[in-house]
Amino acid sequence: MDNTEVTAQVEHINPLSDSIIELILSPSHYVDYEAGQYLQIKTNNYNSYSIANAPLGSHKYELHIRHTGSPYNQPLFTQIKNEGQVTLRLPFGNCTLSRLQPGKPILFIAGGTGFAPVKAMIEQLLATGDQRPFELYWGARSHSDLYMDDKVKQWQAHTSHFKYFTLLPPESDFLAPLAIKKHPEDLKQFEIIVAGPFDMAYIVRDQLLAQGLDESQLYSDAFSFKEGNKK
Repeated sequence: MDNTEVTAQVEHINPLSDSIIELILSPSHYVDYEAGQYLQIKTNNYNSYSIANAPLGSHKYELHIRHTGSPYNQPLFTQIKNEGQVTLRLPFGNCTLSRLQPGKPILFIAGGTGFAPVKAMIEQLLATGDQRPFELYWGARSHSDLYMDDKVKQWQAHTSHFKYFTLLPPESDFLAPLAIKKHPEDLKQFEIIVAGPFDMAYIVRDQLLAQGLDESQLYSDAFSFKEGNKK
């Protein structure tokens, strides 16, 4: 898809935790995207944010943004306060379900607000009745940063082929080892999507590759950058 620039009104700002908000944007002209992709918002620069909802007809964009302890996001909040609207361009990113090998089980590894694109992809899987087994390993700084834990547990309760695991400090740095422990024999059968801070994504990649996984099994937009500004 080609990238398109549009303006969007800030429709809702909802607290998800003490430090994370849900931002709902209503564009002047809807630009389609795939679950797992991200958009860019123009402030002083163009900063990148994962889209947290699957494209299932709402024609809105849901973002999960950390609003404390993150200078990266302050220009955005200033602009929202002053103008009530933002300039977007989208879509970006290649970490989507369409890139995976059909029929293979999926393992999602998310750190913090890296849950956002994973949420969109899981929504897509559920909405289309996809029967591939899939698992989510979500690590966070605190229990409040598992900000949609109840929603994920509801998915798990109603989806027999979905498993869900969480990790908090000090274990939250061991997402890949937990996946390896859960799948000592068959991890090589999975397609693995990694979403979260770049340093976390690279650590997870290195841990999985050290177990003999092939790099072709691993998917993350973080792997497309040596340096970047995606949050």
